[in-house]
Amino acid sequence: MSENTRWPMARRTFVKCGAVSTGALLGTSGASARTDSKEPETEPADHGLLFPYQFRPGSRATVAASELDWQPDRFERSYQTHVITYDHAPSYRAFLFTEPNETLAPAQSLEFSGVERSAQTAGRGVVTVGLDFDFE
Repeated sequence: MSENTRWPMARRTFVKCGAVSTGALLGTSGASARTDSKEPETEPADHGLLFPYQFRPGSRATVAASELDWQPDRFERSYQTHVITYDHAPSYRAFLFTEPNETLAPAQSLEFSGVERSAQTAGRGVVTVGLDFDFE
């Protein structure tokens, strides 16, 4: 066999095998791109937890940072952690904890609608407060 006859055979084999393997790769990557993953449903927060020394009844606040990765060790389950600033004293910041599926957007204004008692927060040194977003 001469060198000219070896190359065409090798090229034909490469093209044949390359097309099959490329088709298999495209087929599997196309299937993985079509996975139906649903993100967890979120809803607006209607209550939250605050440390007692950071709670100012009847105050309006603005969300400064949302969905932080930190929370106190004393919580037995996970919460979303947010930082709020009080409108009457913007330099005063407080942690606001909400349920994992409840969201607060940065720069969102809120008002505390009152103190709620909860068996879940008993003994943890936090105050459960109602959150109101429809004020003016």
